[in-house]
Amino acid sequence: MNTQHLFITDERFSSQRWKKAFPDAEVFIAKSLPPSTSPGSIVWVLTGSDNWLDMIAYYTQNNCKVVAMTRQQNINELREALEAGSRGYIDALSNVDTLKQVADSISSNAMWLPAPLVAKMVSTLSTVIKQQESSKVDLSVLTDRERQVTQSILKGATNKEIARQLDITERTVKAHLSSIFNKLGARDRMHLMLLIKGF
Repeated sequence: MNTQHLFITDERFSSQRWKKAFPDAEVFIAKSLPPSTSPGSIVWVLTGSDNWLDMIAYYTQNNCKVVAMTRQQNINELREALEAGSRGYIDALSNVDTLKQVADSISSNAMWLPAPLVAKMVSTLSTVIKQQESSKVDLSVLTDRERQVTQSILKGATNKEIARQLDITERTVKAHLSSIFNKLGARDRMHLMLLIKGF
């Protein structure tokens, strides 16, 4: 059964990439009464549109997975989106491949967040939350290349940036990440950062 995709936006903003990524997707202009959709659907909500935080909360409570789409990333908006129940936060003009990757990730119960903002959030957390005396994560189980990828992740690098830095393909970066997550018991990038920081 195909996953239903619903895009909620405002009258001034739309992207042809949404339909290219998901040809059966429905696009709605944000209104006071949100359109109904079946549980398990993925709902993409444009931040800044009418009642966008209420929309995220509504669909989350109705067992849908929600992605907040932004025109300009900022950490306060990201925090609001996550608090409302969003599982992802992306650029509203993301390319078709990225949109599909986001859908796959959140369908697998992972989160999708912009690497630079995640790094900033973890850095902020580390000043607020008292670090444990020592990290319980054993990085010695990683290969040298996996440690290089992990260090890049901690600096907020994207897969594309890591591929460029290490002179490898993005596919190889993803393979390393899968191995790193598996070895360290991390669910996603943010969880990996928190584990390494000792939270």
